[in-house]
Amino acid sequence: MNEHPQHFLFGTIIRTHGVKGDFLVAMDTDSPGRYKQLKVVYVEVDEVLKEYNVTKVSIKEKERSAYLHLQGIEDMSTAENYLKYRLFLPIEQLPKLRGKKFYFHEIIGFKIFDKNIGELGPVTTVYDRGEQPVLEFLYNDHKVLFPIHDKLIVKIDREAKEFHINMPEGLLDIYLEE
Repeated sequence: MNEHPQHFLFGTIIRTHGVKGDFLVAMDTDSPGRYKQLKVVYVEVDEVLKEYNVTKVSIKEKERSAYLHLQGIEDMSTAENYLKYRLFLPIEQLPKLRGKKFYFHEIIGFKIFDKNIGELGPVTTVYDRGEQPVLEFLYNDHKVLFPIHDKLIVKIDREAKEFHINMPEGLLDIYLEE
């Protein structure tokens, strides 16, 4: 569950850079270049987001990282206090996705439809398990985990809030056994 529903994870501060308070940030994005003009980030401090103006950005495309300087953090010893802090941006800054591509937070609440069974139930959670993310939905009061894989997704209807799938044979039976 996203603890900051109006924001998305932009990256994590992994080390300081130089003596003037700059950071190296591991970016959680497939398109680092779109953040070259970044003006503001939200740093998670004690589970609360604090706004910082960005005064310098240097993107490292291939490494999916960036050197950032945040206003008010002017030396290395202060910057060291921010190591491993997570950085967030407003959700409105995410690019719109189409077709079968989606953001995990976007499909929470969507109704799952199987091409053979019909309506199954609402998406309750998405677990990002690295190589194999899964979504959870409720079917007849049973929690069911479904692997998110392009070949199993038939279509996503964002307007109707529907997620159409091709349920692998026998998968649903595993969750219905008492």
